[in-house]
Amino acid sequence: MVTNHVYTIAGAKGGVGKTTSSINLGTLLAAAGYSTVVVEMDLAMANIVDFLDVDIDTDEDATFHDVLAGNASVTEAMYETDADLSIVPSGTTLEGYADTDLDRLPGLVETLRWHHDIVLLDTPAGLSEETIQPLKLADDVLLVSTPRVASIRNVSNTKELAERVEAPVRGLILTKSGTGASPGADEISEFLDVELLGHVPEDDAVPHSQDSGVPVVQNAPSSGAAIAYERISEQLIDTAKASTDSTADATTEAAPGDTVPTSHRTDDQAHGRTTESVETTDGGRKIRRRDGIADDGGDRPADDTATSPASVSGPQPADSKENTGTAPVIDGTDLVDSEPGPVDRPDRDVALSDSTAETSQSTTDGSGHDAPEFALDPAIDSSSDSQSNDDADAGGSGAAGLGERMRSLFGL
Repeated sequence: MVTNHVYTIAGAKGGVGKTTSSINLGTLLAAAGYSTVVVEMDLAMANIVDFLDVDIDTDEDATFHDVLAGNASVTEAMYETDADLSIVPSGTTLEGYADTDLDRLPGLVETLRWHHDIVLLDTPAGLSEETIQPLKLADDVLLVSTPRVASIRNVSNTKELAERVEAPVRGLILTKSGTGASPGADEISEFLDVELLGHVPEDDAVPHSQDSGVPVVQNAPSSGAAIAYERISEQLIDTAKASTDSTADATTEAAPGDTVPTSHRTDDQAHGRTTESVETTDGGRKIRRRDGIADDGGDRPADDTATSPASVSGPQPADSKENTGTAPVIDGTDLVDSEPGPVDRPDRDVALSDSTAETSQSTTDGSGHDAPEFALDPAIDSSSDSQSNDDADAGGSGAAGLGERMRSLFGL
């Protein structure tokens, strides 16, 4: 079964459906019984709460801004939808954004991985550090693109960046398919050299569902978009099952006294946490996880005097690599006394050519965050997301003329 898996959902172009895909896939995985959390990595332009009918005031309630600033625990910034999908929304204030520290992200993701079957990192547009760091932390990357030439070019850049940081690319989700004179899904998949997980058709049910605050897979389950997301989620589950089954033998001969980790958790007690439901005056529902996950990587420590439920056993990370360290704790108590800590994930540094390394320098992205300390190739231009015309400049990206190659391949 699926355990402790991190998917980073990425695509450099804005408005292609990364957040919509994160919400709908997360909803389906949660409905299938997998403990799933979506983390909004768009720290500057948060919008995930606009797509969900949850009563959260991102100016007042705890958000991922507060967590990354060290002012709140990840538990305090975690909320739950009616579909049992957990979300960690970003904040909306410039002050909160300025206080964030991405150095906390690896520890926070490992903590979330430890307590959930699936973690979905919903990345922003562009190729900023807020995209690069989640790529480095991913077990698999899900690329999202529309069939438009500019979007294909930008997702190609994202794929190249994922390869540089050695992040495995699981496949492509093609959204808004069947629009205009765009190339076919199979052609795009072949051009990008990635597996096509599915294509989500242009469907009026999607914006209608967003306006109602309900994922399309719940609001219009018979729609073309909902069916497409259902098929994609089934592929993710099947792949994860096959991957986990291959390591089953390693857990069948546990030493005496070892605790067999929970591999498929469907309720809050399995995480050692409780939820509190708050009815609002307008009939909405806000659920905040009040206790449970103790943060890792610089957040507020757990209460040392608290005691974890006796039934709690710590899930072991799915990959079987030997690791050392201290496992995250629940309410100040180690999950398992002899259990190894979170996966000691290898550093994923961008591979640089000699010529690139010579020109590498530390810059800032204008928000106070350090930009990645490497020089991007001409074909990887983080400013490409701001283009106002999807196709007019498609031939001018990169020395190899990526746009011209796409036009030639697709007969545009």
